[in-house]
Amino acid sequence: MSLDKIISYVIFSIWGLLLIMGIFTLLQPQWLQDLSVSGKNSEAISIKKSADNYLKNKRYGDAINLYKKALKIVPDLKGAIANLAVSYQKSSNFNLALITFKHLLKLNPEYPEVIYFNIAEIYEKQNDLDKAIKYYLLSAEHAAFPEESFQKAGHILMNNNEWEEAILNFKLAIENKKTFANLYKGMLINYRKSLDDTSSLFQEINNILESESYLKLQDLYYKQSIDIQIGNDTKLIKTYNNIGFCLAKIKRYDESVIYLKKALEMDPGFVKAKNNLMVVEGLKGKEAVK
Repeated sequence: MSLDKIISYVIFSIWGLLLIMGIFTLLQPQWLQDLSVSGKNSEAISIKKSADNYLKNKRYGDAINLYKKALKIVPDLKGAIANLAVSYQKSSNFNLALITFKHLLKLNPEYPEVIYFNIAEIYEKQNDLDKAIKYYLLSAEHAAFPEESFQKAGHILMNNNEWEEAILNFKLAIENKKTFANLYKGMLINYRKSLDDTSSLFQEINNILESESYLKLQDLYYKQSIDIQIGNDTKLIKTYNNIGFCLAKIKRYDESVIYLKKALEMDPGFVKAKNNLMVVEGLKGKEAVK
């Protein structure tokens, strides 16, 4: 594929992502399917497809049985391993889900960030919060789109009253918010994963990423329209509010007001931010009196 075609592919992919507004929708089986089945045993692939249908229809027990059957034929069929783990997770069999996800990580999956995120969610449900934070941050480290992983870690830390660490993670989420440049960069990173690292195309993409030449494309490809859509990102609005809340807890009121006002600039009707701002401005007044 030529570099020009990759650019077109990335732009169209950005539009598709914006339409679903779910760049990191992690539990959908299609993220975990094998895109190439050359050399795979056709019988195992056929069984896996039947299992996928059971999974989509929430018949997790039937899906698990068929994924196991497929894996007896082709033990390293990554799509079957991944969806088996998801089936365990969906049916609340968390220990087997963890074992299966961790086994998949040893097979160098194309999107390890997805696996790390799912592992983190399981640990969070089990209230093993230190491990949940660890795996959310591992997900962020490997992800082309790490925004949600940082948000998740930030929420846990905020709920544990670890204000400084929560602020750090929420700010990292904002740094990786869904701007045109971050979307384009992320799609290039994801496409690069499918290439041989000795190929000329791999090196060309590396050069684009290192030079940040993709930023020049912001004046093209309907950037303004894209920015309008991503400006309504409710998770981002909540992240600004959360930072403001955490800053208020450590009495950094002036900074808190900035973030709360940013949340209200994006959504003037956001009640939590309005209430938090009113409280913080009251606390500022008391500090001034002192």
